[in-house]
Amino acid sequence: MIATIPLLSIRNLHVDFKTHDGLVEAVQGVSCDILPGECLGIVGESGSGKSQTLLAAMGLLHRNGTARGTVDFQGHNLLAMSRNELNQIRGRDISMIFQDPLTSLTPHLKIGTQMREVLKTHQQMSGLVSDAKCLEWLERVRIPLAGQRLRQYPHELSGGMRQRVMIAMAMLCDPKLLIADEPTTALDVTIQAEILDLMDELRRDHGTAIALITHDMGVVARMCDRIQVMRHGVYVEQGSADDIFYRPQHDYTKMLLQAMPRLDGKSASGRQIKPYQTRSEKAEFLTVSDLKVHFQIKNGFFAKPAVLRAVDGVSFDLRPGETIGIVGESGSGKSTLARAVLQLIPPTSGTVTWLGSNLTTLDRQAMKQKREDLQIVFQDPMASLNPSMTIGDSIMEPLRIFRRDATKTDRKLAVAAQMQRVGLEPSMINRYPHELSGGQNQRVGIARATILQPKLVICDEAVSALDVSIQAQILELLGGLQAEFDLSFLFISHDLSVVREISHRIMVMYQGCVVEMADRDDLFRNPQHPYTRQLISAVPIPDPDIEKSRKRLRLKGELSSPLDPMARVRFLPSRMGDEVPYLPKLQERFPGHFVAEHDPLEDLVLDDEPELERDLTPS
Repeated sequence: MIATIPLLSIRNLHVDFKTHDGLVEAVQGVSCDILPGECLGIVGESGSGKSQTLLAAMGLLHRNGTARGTVDFQGHNLLAMSRNELNQIRGRDISMIFQDPLTSLTPHLKIGTQMREVLKTHQQMSGLVSDAKCLEWLERVRIPLAGQRLRQYPHELSGGMRQRVMIAMAMLCDPKLLIADEPTTALDVTIQAEILDLMDELRRDHGTAIALITHDMGVVARMCDRIQVMRHGVYVEQGSADDIFYRPQHDYTKMLLQAMPRLDGKSASGRQIKPYQTRSEKAEFLTVSDLKVHFQIKNGFFAKPAVLRAVDGVSFDLRPGETIGIVGESGSGKSTLARAVLQLIPPTSGTVTWLGSNLTTLDRQAMKQKREDLQIVFQDPMASLNPSMTIGDSIMEPLRIFRRDATKTDRKLAVAAQMQRVGLEPSMINRYPHELSGGQNQRVGIARATILQPKLVICDEAVSALDVSIQAQILELLGGLQAEFDLSFLFISHDLSVVREISHRIMVMYQGCVVEMADRDDLFRNPQHPYTRQLISAVPIPDPDIEKSRKRLRLKGELSSPLDPMARVRFLPSRMGDEVPYLPKLQERFPGHFVAEHDPLEDLVLDDEPELERDLTPS
């Protein structure tokens, strides 16, 4: 039962930053309470002031920032305390999980050293007792080989493991309040589900209050008791989870809910999302056959190099005007496959046939001519745009290469028309990438990739880092361009909700292989492969009633390493004794629905959760 006396009480908090452009009022007089044992969600888009509110409470503002108001924690005003006094509370009574654990952990110190420091500082604990507690918490956050991880450095762990290390460190001293700042934004859906389960378990077992900062309304629906919606430094709406999701009052709250793609294909208002229609039924114009990309990984001067099978025998075809979504967790080979299709990475074997030409046999000059119709939008537009070029020059660059007969005036007119098409103001033509927002720069990347009206565009995590409203605009933009130019897309993402909204067919990849491929609706209505079912069951839905009643499928064991030659047979335990690595074969189980062979699901589900085979997807 949640108490009624606030654990943390914020009143009239202002956070200002002095910049070269003047004073920035990041937080403008907000007030809120966090009760013991509850999970409070603070939602809003980037720049709304969510993180700065609680960073100010922790005394962690940047040196050019100042905070005014009161932050009361059990009778102590944190804003009036000295650094030494705050250090007695931070880490012991209040802990924080930061958004990026790689930059929050000290890179040159081993995991065990950093965890022991927390215990020594706050509990004067050291030696074997300290080591035992560190090991206990790593095991509680389900890190395999916990004793070995204590001796490793942060860069030797995966993103999900680093996030679990951060949670373990935050919970070492049994804090009363845990502040989680976008703790799952960059994680795969299965790792995200594990992290959320763990945080909820800590709340139940230890009575820890959680302040969850996020823009993911699905995560909020799953975790939070109360929600506060923040925009432009102020709270525009607050209430219980049911009030916010089912009875939103503010237009901004309604926009956030409606912009969020949903796994069940419904908007917050209950309307069905309209699927994109394939305009052409012509024969396939892109055919990928048994494509393989292998890398040699050196493990030392004398050790035999290991073989990383990034892509291992992938075959598919793509039709004009069609979108194929490619999903899977990090390391599944999605981006490597995309680059191999475009010949940005030389395939080890296999063929890529484009309009009758085998791209794998073309020389550099011949391949360059094909690139006019083959374009890509990268995940990070700031890394793919030249910072020394204006956005107008960046968009014009393909025209200079492939439209040399066009006049300068014609090129400028084409750029202006393309900017208008993707929703960029003409006045921005002479701006540089750093002067634009992330969403605007992503539009620049899309404008550059589509200005030649190519036949195929590959989108590699093109919307994963964007706020939900910007994400919705980009998806609408891509759909409009497809309808106008009959474009085909390969849409790569680990977000199944987004993929459902934009794709005609979906291909699920695991450890470089395709484990399932089907029509979008067929795949989500009747997933066959255990890995697909696990992915779908892990995706949060922005609906508290649905989300809190769903059962999640959890498979035995951790993800296999891509360097393990037997990784592909994780779902075929009976074949683990084979001397030659076995590649599970795709079989057409239903018309157009291909599934890799696998053992029965009941042999792969965790023994202690027999009911998880039910209710994997909402009706």
